[in-house]
Amino acid sequence: MLMEAGRLVKSAADRHRSEERLLTAMEPEEGVDAAEHVIESAQQSLSVVFAGGNDQRAARLVTRLGRAVARGVDVRLLGRVGLMDERYLLKCLDKQAPGVDVRLVGAPLHEMVLADGSVSVVWSGSDTLSREAVLVRAPAVLRNLRTLFMISWNGSAALEDHRRLSGRTRSVMARRILMALSSGRTDEAAAREIGMSVRTYRRNVAEITRELGAHSRFQAGARAVELGLLPYVDAADDEDSRPA
Repeated sequence: MLMEAGRLVKSAADRHRSEERLLTAMEPEEGVDAAEHVIESAQQSLSVVFAGGNDQRAARLVTRLGRAVARGVDVRLLGRVGLMDERYLLKCLDKQAPGVDVRLVGAPLHEMVLADGSVSVVWSGSDTLSREAVLVRAPAVLRNLRTLFMISWNGSAALEDHRRLSGRTRSVMARRILMALSSGRTDEAAAREIGMSVRTYRRNVAEITRELGAHSRFQAGARAVELGLLPYVDAADDEDSRPA
């Protein structure tokens, strides 16, 4: 849903072209500087999206986020699942911003910093903080950014949940088992397809379900999607993909 942010900014630019300071395009480095000022201006809340991939600039913002938490600001940071592989950034979060509430999602993200719902910096790309940025003060755009952030936040999983997963649950075999569960295959059919006995398959299902903190196979599938172990499939897309 956060991919809508770029289109919202463009739409707002068309509507508010004559209104001074509602939208300001910036160079990449200006965007990082502006984001630092936005973080420092926050009084109550900060909603932040990181895609990762630029250690130094991300670390600059993480340090500011830690200071915001220290002065009582509620800070939520949403990152992509790939941040689990960025040890430098995770170390910065642990050391510089331990009070930040961090969650991860599997979808591509538009990076942004939104302070108190009143001002935001949004980057135009979904890869790094090195892309063009826009300083946003247009109320309609800010409301949509907040809504899009909360939709993605509610469908994400906590960083600590990701850290608790073992290598086994992240393995290709575990993914195949989770895919089999989500497809509704019988244990016999899934075990035969994967190449293991039914008994071994069921033991693996039980262990994976327990590690995901799920109480049923259905819940395990839902948790796997939240944790980025399985891709999200829209119901309408799934319906369209079925053979006639």
